Amino acid sequence: MIEKLSVLVITRNRAKMLAECLNSLVSQARKPDRVIVVDNASTDKTRDFVLSFQKRLSIKYVYEKQIGIPFARNKGVQHAIGSLLLMIDDDCKASKFWIQRVVKAHKKYPKAWAIQGRTFGLPKDQLYSLLAQFHRYLSLQKYLKTNQPFQVKHFLNKGFTTEMAIAICDTRNFSVKISYLKKYKLSFDERFYRGSDSDFARQIAQQNGLIMFCPYVQVHHRERSSLAQFLMQRWHIGRTEARMADKWKSPSSARSIPWPKVLLTLFLFCHVSKKWNNLPILILLLFFDRFSYLNGWFYEKRYSVLKR
Repeated sequence: MIEKLSVLVITRNRAKMLAECLNSLVSQARKPDRVIVVDNASTDKTRDFVLSFQKRLSIKYVYEKQIGIPFARNKGVQHAIGSLLLMIDDDCKASKFWIQRVVKAHKKYPKAWAIQGRTFGLPKDQLYSLLAQFHRYLSLQKYLKTNQPFQVKHFLNKGFTTEMAIAICDTRNFSVKISYLKKYKLSFDERFYRGSDSDFARQIAQQNGLIMFCPYVQVHHRERSSLAQFLMQRWHIGRTEARMADKWKSPSSARSIPWPKVLLTLFLFCHVSKKWNNLPILILLLFFDRFSYLNGWFYEKRYSVLKR
C-alpha cells in the first residue's frame, strides 16, 4: 500500500526554470507528501524562490555545497519519506496526473523496483526536441528486455501505451520504491559527473531488479536551445558510456544498433512524424551528434588512462 511519497528535484542557478516545475507539482491531482528541492550550491535566489512555495507545497529545502548531480541526488534521497521516491528535473513540467499515474503503475507492478515514465521535448517542433525524441526511441530499443522491439509508428502514436521491462533509467521522469533503495543500498555513483542515472539502472540490473517503462506517466522537458548546448550534452553522454564500460567491465544488456540502421530509422521517424522538411538538417545534426559523442567517449578513455 502506498501511503506517502516524496518528489525529488535538484537544481543549480535555474530559478526561472524551476518555477515551471514546481508549479506543475502544485497542480497535481494527487498531491506529493514531500517535495525535496536540493540546491546544488546556487549563487542566484534559488533558496528564496523555493521557500516561497511553502504555502502551496510541503517543501523541504536542502543545500548541497559539493557541486555535482550525484552528490545532490544522494543528499536528497536521505530526506525522502513514504514508500515511493519520484524524481523529476528542474527543467521539466509534469502532467497533471503524473503522480497519480506513477502510483497506479507501482500498484500494477508490485514487483517492479522502479517505473520509468515517458518524456516529451519542448518546444515541441524544435529540431533539438525532435532529435531528443529520436534518441529516446533508440534508447528504448537498445535497452528493451525483450526480443520483440516495437516500431517507430507505434512509438510516435499518441495512443502509445505499451508497457515493457527495460534496463535503463532517466531521472527526468523516474520513480523507485524506497524499500529497495534501503535494502540494496542503491545510490548514485559520485564519480559520474553526468549519467549517474545510467549507472543506477545498471546497479538495479545487477541485482536482477525490474524497471518497467510506462508511457502514460508523462512529463515535458525543456531541451537544449542551441547547437553548442546540444553537442555538449552528447559529449557528456559519450563520456558516461566510456566510464560505464570502465567501471562494469562486463558487457551491458544493451543492443548494438549499426549506424546504417540508425540512419534508416531516422528516415522512418521523419516519415511517420511528417517531418520530411527537417530530414536534411536532422541528418547533419546526427553526424555532428555522433562526432561529439565519440569525442567524449575517447576523451574519457584517455582521461582514465592518465588517472591510472
